[in-house]
Amino acid sequence: MNPRFALASLAVFAFCSKPGFADLTLSGYSVIGSFGMPVSGQEQIMIHKTSVRRDLIDRGRAYTHLFDLDKHQAVIIDHLFRRAEVYDLNAMQANAEVNAPVSGLKLEIERMDGKHTLRNWTCREYNLTASIPARMGNEETVFQLKGQIWLAQGVREQAEVKSLVKMAKSPDFFLAIPDVARMMPAQAKAMSEVMRKLAPKGLPCEGEVEFSYEGNGPMANLARKMPTKLGFTFQNYSTDPIAQDAFAIPAGYQVMQGRRP
Repeated sequence: MNPRFALASLAVFAFCSKPGFADLTLSGYSVIGSFGMPVSGQEQIMIHKTSVRRDLIDRGRAYTHLFDLDKHQAVIIDHLFRRAEVYDLNAMQANAEVNAPVSGLKLEIERMDGKHTLRNWTCREYNLTASIPARMGNEETVFQLKGQIWLAQGVREQAEVKSLVKMAKSPDFFLAIPDVARMMPAQAKAMSEVMRKLAPKGLPCEGEVEFSYEGNGPMANLARKMPTKLGFTFQNYSTDPIAQDAFAIPAGYQVMQGRRP
């Protein structure tokens, strides 16, 4: 599992709510830094009401992630093998809550002075810090997240994502990359709650976060020495209509049920 996939959830759902039901496409790249070896790849996120498509190129290999939040479903498409794996987000959410109850989450979001521009947008900086109890094997640990995200607030393109923001604010909201939710449920739970808190604050422009674990056992000590840094930068956006078949599994692809948590 490539931990860079975890960044999608943070980038997709930092939206503000205004009237409108249209489409939004964000294009740019993401970077993962682990073991001192940063790797960059292309990113594109397409949003139509409560459907989200994420396209990425990772080490020359093309993937698509499809999320249907009305159906609580995620689909991971591997274009090299022409294969689509379908996952139940409700099952992922239940597993994450058992392993990392939201009552244990500590989260702080603080607006800072930094800002930069993305075309017509003025993007303002926020500091993020979060922690939640977690398990690594038989060890009790604490998953920690810290970093910055830049958000554009008050721009007209926010009107394109009202349905998605409303869904993000609902009590049963949960979105995570299936491999992350299965292998690191605490991380998935923390990210979903970060999305919920960011929803009223603006559209995402750029972000950089670091994930780590704290604890006294050997696995936690190892993880503490190898934190993962993730970053994303959007370079362009569009409100052009998105074809409905963009959110469908391509014809001829093998469809499989993904592994349950």
